[in-house]
Amino acid sequence: MKFNTALSVAGAILLNISGSLCQLDVCGQAPLNNKIVGGEDVTAGSWPWQVSIQSGGHFCGGSLINKDWVLSAAHCFQDFGVSDIVMYFGRQSQSGSNPDETYRTASQIIIHPNYNNPELDNDIALVQLSSSVMFTDYIRPVCLAAAGSKFAGGTESWVTGWGTLQPGGQPADILQEVMIPIVSNSDCNNAYGAGITSNMICAGKGGKSSCQVEH
Repeated sequence: MKFNTALSVAGAILLNISGSLCQLDVCGQAPLNNKIVGGEDVTAGSWPWQVSIQSGGHFCGGSLINKDWVLSAAHCFQDFGVSDIVMYFGRQSQSGSNPDETYRTASQIIIHPNYNNPELDNDIALVQLSSSVMFTDYIRPVCLAAAGSKFAGGTESWVTGWGTLQPGGQPADILQEVMIPIVSNSDCNNAYGAGITSNMICAGKGGKSSCQVEH
């Protein structure tokens, strides 16, 4: 039995859950969303919290959690500092026109104090924006899971990003989305031979590979 990926519990994975915490009046709302299952191009505004983090080009994704902060993975910033990165909001295409986007630089990056590389335990980081963003139909915050939330195996989740669509392929130009089920940590540890901690979530099924699309 093989699963496609293991993700940080606080990464860009988007879960269909209740009891989320953030800016509750606007978080998790995507007025322009038209979901497609299976790893497909998305329409502009489908995932308004999706962030493209760049330094001369896209290198990692993130999620806008309020008007001043972006949530991302700690491993993304091993080779980049505050002055190196630019974050794009409201972006759909990496090469085409994005009339509804804006961008910010970073004022600070906070890495989880217990981040462990190469095991990738506590693989989470917060990036503070140089100035606040204004919410629009194309730029909105994601809802954060409430403390103590449990994600049962089989729970459907969405993964989005500009990663490669197949092993060894080129990164996607248009933002991609795929729906995949959560896999229990016990099943994931059995498949991977341990190494999956309580700070991680496993997800994946068949050819729908979130490890390819989530960056």
